[in-house]
Amino acid sequence: MAEDDNSDPHKVTLAQHIFGRAGIPGRHPPEPKTNDPSASKAPPAAVRHSPADENPPPAAAPVEAVVQQRQLKTAAELAEMIELDLARHPDCPRAGFRVTVYGGSHWRAMLTITPAAGGVRNPREWRDLTDDLAERLRAHYDLARE
Repeated sequence: MAEDDNSDPHKVTLAQHIFGRAGIPGRHPPEPKTNDPSASKAPPAAVRHSPADENPPPAAAPVEAVVQQRQLKTAAELAEMIELDLARHPDCPRAGFRVTVYGGSHWRAMLTITPAAGGVRNPREWRDLTDDLAERLRAHYDLARE
């Protein structure tokens, strides 16, 4: 019965479609059957490909590999980066903002507003901005143990 399965070119084509061309070595899809001799010289018709027809994308890197690609920074370095980003804001006071970075693999940043900052409008917005900046940096940096 196996010989009969291989002798039918349409079954071979179906198998190649399902398992890919490498699944059946030495076999090629059958030529289209037609009564018109000029049809064999016409360019092949457009074929719709399903995602299964294409090679699968490379496997995603394991989570550990992604974590290893991030750079290590100390808490002081990360805090300084956030403070510099805050200082670029036009409404940021010249003094009185202190950022503390703490935690482990999912580190966090805390903004402390000292009296040197003077009267600060909307301190909650400044703390939210600090959280946003820390979240962006967490995508690129891990906290190094000191």
